[in-house]
Amino acid sequence: MGLREYYLRLEAYNLRRVQEQEDIAVQAWWNHLVTQQKGSAKHPKPRFREITELYDEQKMIDKVRSSFESDYQPQSFSHKSVNRAEIFAKRVEEFRKLKQAGKIIPLKERGISHG
Repeated sequence: MGLREYYLRLEAYNLRRVQEQEDIAVQAWWNHLVTQQKGSAKHPKPRFREITELYDEQKMIDKVRSSFESDYQPQSFSHKSVNRAEIFAKRVEEFRKLKQAGKIIPLKERGISHG
């Protein structure tokens, strides 16, 4: 076995370990959904809204592959990097453009009251 094959097998082994860790995280996620909650007894809420808060498989794959491949481009997307204010501003701008183009009719002109 040459050095290249060794590193390829080592990468495959590490990717398999990532999959095993994801399996463990999924099991913990289901256990969590059944048992652990926050909030009051009357209004319980899950501690994590998404499994990626507990374990992000794609991030771990990116970490393993980038350590073996020098030209690897990460595929993971961080949900927290999206700025809600930017999204809102973009939607408001789209709304203004549609309104100026006459594609949105104001409630007053439709005869609908919003009270």
